[in-house]
Amino acid sequence: MLELLNKPSRTKAPQLCGLTVGEVIAMLETFDPSAPLLVRAENGGFEEVLGFRTTGVALNVNTAEGFGPHDLPDPGARPDTVAVVLRAQAD
Repeated sequence: MLELLNKPSRTKAPQLCGLTVGEVIAMLETFDPSAPLLVRAENGGFEEVLGFRTTGVALNVNTAEGFGPHDLPDPGARPDTVAVVLRAQAD
């Protein structure tokens, strides 16, 4: 009889399903480096990407319609992760 060995059960950290920075770099390397980088604007059209920044993020904290699932952590709380955030307008 075979015994299954499992890792000790730990509280699972929230999981992300989006792209990583490495995956985006690999994708962008397939395009013309002089092509503009745009993002869809909130109410239509496109905006230019102005840069990137890093910020601490609390994962899976928003459930209200129209809000992304992740947000800034509460004051004094530790972030779940540090994310790279796209800047498309003056932040």
